[in-house]
Amino acid sequence: LGHDNGDQLLIQVAQRLVKFFDIESPSRQGADQFLFYKKFDEYNQLNDLRSDVNNIFTVVLAQSGINIALSCTLGVSTYPEHSKEAINLVRLADVAVSTAKAKRMDYALYDKQYDNHSVKRLSLMSDLPHAIADNQLEVYYQPTLNLNKNGHHHVTKAECLVRWHHPAYRFIPPDDFISLAEQSGSIVLLTQWVLKTALAQCQQWRQNGLDIGIAVNIAASDLFRGDLQNNVARLLKHYDIPSEKLTLEVTESEIMEDPKHACQVLSNLKDLGVRLSVDDYGTGYSSLAHLKQLPVHELKIDKSFVLDMARDQDDATIVKSTIELGHTMGLIIVAEGVEDSETL
Repeated sequence: LGHDNGDQLLIQVAQRLVKFFDIESPSRQGADQFLFYKKFDEYNQLNDLRSDVNNIFTVVLAQSGINIALSCTLGVSTYPEHSKEAINLVRLADVAVSTAKAKRMDYALYDKQYDNHSVKRLSLMSDLPHAIADNQLEVYYQPTLNLNKNGHHHVTKAECLVRWHHPAYRFIPPDDFISLAEQSGSIVLLTQWVLKTALAQCQQWRQNGLDIGIAVNIAASDLFRGDLQNNVARLLKHYDIPSEKLTLEVTESEIMEDPKHACQVLSNLKDLGVRLSVDDYGTGYSSLAHLKQLPVHELKIDKSFVLDMARDQDDATIVKSTIELGHTMGLIIVAEGVEDSETL
């Protein structure tokens, strides 16, 4: 509706804040955020504040003849319990707002554990590039077993799983730092390190007479902002690894950020002879319409369907139907999360 209408809407919001919270004047922090101070005699008055949050925008706002529905999130820090410094109280209230949004709540009181988490996340984001350079990272190899009908199963490749041993925070689970690498832009650097490390290991295996390929996960940034195709070709040549011994795994949700561009990059990689795999199938956007268009060789069933399939008939049905679907489409199927002989 334009900046002018946006400004008028903010004025209406400020008027409602004054009315519902009984405050003299809220201060607009910027964008859609307001800050105010309110005196309380006891903690149970915070419950009244919480209920007010739900009432602020019950009635829609009208601007230029258009009804606009808004919602709000409230973060609270208290003096002197949380801090005695005004500037720090503002920061802590901001942490509380972020906590509320992350938990999809209307209201949150400052909690130190989430503040520590945010400080740790910030530290990890800045430390990751140094961790890559200082060899703080390690690759674990998870075997992929070929289930031959004659019963002579053998390992055909190994998936690379990155682990981080931080000097201060000790072991950092991959779920904690992979997303940070994507947010900070370090993911392309991380993928490059994993590819080099994995291909060097593959070279060592081959020199020792072990014909085992490797599988490496790639992210959306690798597809859209890195020079993945040329880097892969260069590394395969450097380590003298046949291209079909490298499998690149990508989730469908990452492909769907820009399907046309992603399919082009994947097609170029396929032309190199590299194997391509759709990871975590069944947990995201997964649809037949998308799947049939992807230039891939392999489909990986997410472990959430595999772990309990020996005891859960629904999971077993999903796994069975996915295998049949993939085979009909000419794809190899890999099941993640096989951790006992019964599931195998």
